[in-house]
This record gives sequence, structure tokens and C-alpha cells, in this order.
Amino acid sequence: MSNNATFHIFNNHSYVDLYPIQFGKEACESLHSFGPSIKQHYLFHYIISGKGTFFQTEKQKEYHLNAGQGFLIPPNTICSYEADKDDPWTYIWIELDGLKAEHYFKKAHLMDTEYIFTQPLPPTENDVYKEMEYIFQHYQLYSANIIAHVYLFMDALISLATNEVNVPEYTANDLYITEALQYIEQHYAENICIEDIAAHCHLNRSYFSRLFKENMNMTPQQFLIHYRLIRSCDLLKHTNDSIASIAEAVGYSNQFNFSAAFKKFFNQSPHSWKKDYVKSQQHMKKPFDSQ
Repeated sequence: MSNNATFHIFNNHSYVDLYPIQFGKEACESLHSFGPSIKQHYLFHYIISGKGTFFQTEKQKEYHLNAGQGFLIPPNTICSYEADKDDPWTYIWIELDGLKAEHYFKKAHLMDTEYIFTQPLPPTENDVYKEMEYIFQHYQLYSANIIAHVYLFMDALISLATNEVNVPEYTANDLYITEALQYIEQHYAENICIEDIAAHCHLNRSYFSRLFKENMNMTPQQFLIHYRLIRSCDLLKHTNDSIASIAEAVGYSNQFNFSAAFKKFFNQSPHSWKKDYVKSQQHMKKPFDSQ
């Protein structure tokens, strides 16, 4: 018997504090396994029924888990997992990231050496499951709605945690990164460079670049390009502006440089991307889109 798996991708990357990347549900066959592997983002599984084993490869530990429990795979951590032979699990999962993701997972006591979530309520009668199921079932709603329920999922995770950890809401580094992100959001359409962003934060460029990469898992330049391209998608979706006009609106003085960056990131030209988007709207009444 093959696995019964369904997943959806969240296609709005303009949120920075906390955002989903993809989410899904899977009814596994006997002894179905995944890994060992390393993830770039946070991946949380919640077990709806059945059981299986979660392996922490680096720590050489294994955990036998049942319905109502969950496990977190943080970035850059080698883990694997396997469904039980006789009672294979069905789980729902969400992959997410953002500036505050680690903070919230620490508050839920999931960023220690265990990565295991346990709560006292029936598997489908607690808010962690309900919020994950809502996100899974309502993937076609506007992205603001999905983001709101991702925060409610995190709140439920923290509320049901066996031992919530008292983590400071903001560190000095968080404030620097937040200030940098706000500056990019306000000035991305202008001819800004990394020196401008670092100067706005009153930081040395080298120190700022290192701090940014440690917190965002990408360089400031990569983030700026990423942000501009995501904004260009909004314009491609909602206007009939020319490619040259859109390029200028998101901070590119040269249309060809914009098109080259867009194609490198999305593996297709802006014109082709827009055609695919328009075509997709013919099959969806409510696009999974930004408000």
C-alpha cells in the first residue's frame, strides 16, 4: 500500500517574523521512513493516529511516539523518522521559518536536546491539532488568514507545552534585524545597498552582514533581492504594468537585470510567470495570495 500524502505550498514570502513554507498530511504505510536528512527550516510533525519512531542521528537517540505527540526538526539538525510496522502513524506537518520562529519554539520547550512535544489531551481535541488542521483545510484563503492561524498554532504549542521556557521577547540582535527589515520594506524601490542598511542600523557593514546571515539564514543582499522579486510578483498579479515599469518600481534601473534575477529565482521569465498565474486563477475562486 502506498502512502496517502497531500501537501500545499505557501507562496507569499513577504512576511518575515513567522511564516509557513509548506504544510501537509500523510497516512504512512508500514515502516515508511524518511531521512536521515538536514532541513533548512523548522519542520514540525503532529501524530494524529498510530505510532512511529523519531531518530536524532547526531545524538544517537530514538523516541517511540504515539498519537497526540509531535516532534520538531530544527534547521541544520540530522534527524529521521519511521512509521510503526503494525500501527503506522498518520501525521500532519508544517514547515515554517522566520525571525521569531526559534524564539517561539524555545518558549514551547522544543529547542533543547529532545525536540519532542507531548500534551495531555486527546489527539484531535487540542488546539495544536485544530490549528494545524485549519491551515491544512483552508490553504486557499488569503495569506493574512493563514499567517494568523500560524500564530495561533504557535500559541497553542506554547500553552500545551509540558514546561514552557521563559525566553526574553527581544534581544539586541532581534532589534537590529527588525530595524533592517523595516528599512528594506520602506526603501526597497530605491537604489539602496547593504552599506545604506548597515548605516541605518548604526553598524559596521561586516558585522551587520554576519549578524543578518546568522539570524535570517541568508545574506542581506540575498534578502534584498528576494524581497524585491516577491514585490514584483504582487505587481505582476495585480497590474498590467510593463516589465520595465515593474523593474523600476522594485528598485531595478535595468529591465534586463531584473528579468535575469527573476528567472534565476523562479526558473521562468516575468512574462511567463504572469501567464501561469493568470491561468491558475481560472481554476481557483480564492487564490492563495497576499491581501
